[in-house]
Amino acid sequence: MPKFHDRLRPARRRPVWGLLAVLATVALAACGGSSSGAEPSGSGPGFGTGSGTGSGKETVTDVLGRKVEVPVPAQRVLLDGGRLLYTTSLLNKANPLEHIVGMPADLEQNDPDTLNEFRKKFPDIDKIQRIGDVWDGSFSLEAVLKLRPDVFFLSASSYQAAMDAGIVDRLQKVGVPTVAVDYFDDPLKNTVPSVRLMGTVLGKTTEAEAFATYYESAVGTVRSRLDAAKQPPTPTLLWRAPGYFDCCSSFSKSNLAELVTFAGGKNLADEILKTPQGTISPETVLTRNPDVIIATGANWVPGTPAKPGTFVPLGYDETPAKASAQLASIVHKQAGFDQLKAVRAQRTYVVWHHFYDSPYNFLAIQWFAKWLHPDLFKDIDPDVAIRELHEKFLPLPYRGTFWSELPR
Repeated sequence: MPKFHDRLRPARRRPVWGLLAVLATVALAACGGSSSGAEPSGSGPGFGTGSGTGSGKETVTDVLGRKVEVPVPAQRVLLDGGRLLYTTSLLNKANPLEHIVGMPADLEQNDPDTLNEFRKKFPDIDKIQRIGDVWDGSFSLEAVLKLRPDVFFLSASSYQAAMDAGIVDRLQKVGVPTVAVDYFDDPLKNTVPSVRLMGTVLGKTTEAEAFATYYESAVGTVRSRLDAAKQPPTPTLLWRAPGYFDCCSSFSKSNLAELVTFAGGKNLADEILKTPQGTISPETVLTRNPDVIIATGANWVPGTPAKPGTFVPLGYDETPAKASAQLASIVHKQAGFDQLKAVRAQRTYVVWHHFYDSPYNFLAIQWFAKWLHPDLFKDIDPDVAIRELHEKFLPLPYRGTFWSELPR
């Protein structure tokens, strides 16, 4: 089964053969205050010398409102997704892999361009133990406990699945707190708190505040200008990952849909879908005839539902010409779409899919605002902003293509 990051999939309960024995071993080690438990199977960068070796403990409130006592700074960190490296990159520009002992292999399939950029500068990324995903039930608590983490960062969208599988409670019993962060369900509300949470736990509060200030300024400029102008929202089709999903998948009142509304759009799926993500029929799109289309794209690898030539590749390794041509090919292959206002007026765009689960989503907000209300945002240039993001905050040099439009 392809491992696309679709958090609506129900989690499967994993068998727990041998789990009780592992739990007992780790619990005994924790109770003894010793690091003499099983050695981690990985030997990646920044590996600490034992569980719970932070200099102190602090109680934080995660994005779900849970009070969690955490070691600060954490020394052995477990990530629920490789895309949380987007945040550790902001917090630790010199070594975003520091203290990470385990994470899923989602970047390998869904964002290979970013993974390859990391490999060039931080080749030890492949020494980090790959663990299963919570959302699809492949998370192995037995394997995770052998890594002796002292904190687990979990996406809020996977929290219920983790609870149902007993992961949160069992980790807590052996002294591993779970901290929920969120860039997926409610990015406008939770992006900055999530960066601050990870900054606190990782001992990088100064870096977290620097990015939070930058983010809030960028987003605040968009909001204040729209509030002052009072222009009507622009009817918009948010076209989620064409080629990966059948036409026309979208988000509703969540995730990138929130950003469309925030940036001055009227998201078509909000009126149709009863779930946070789903599919609108092409016939409905033709009937509603939106003014703007915003598709998403990424460089998915073979083995996913996205077949070569069916999606728009975006990321560090892509070119603007290829992305633009592929967007045109996809639009023109969809029956009747040539007659849509958004296509005839060349107001059809594509943006990096992974803004949907990233603190860099302020760039999507800027582009959406510019595309939806071009007269208001002539002076805003997200191309400049993404370069500045890399120069100020990220360890990777900027290159590639993260958005495009129909060829003119």
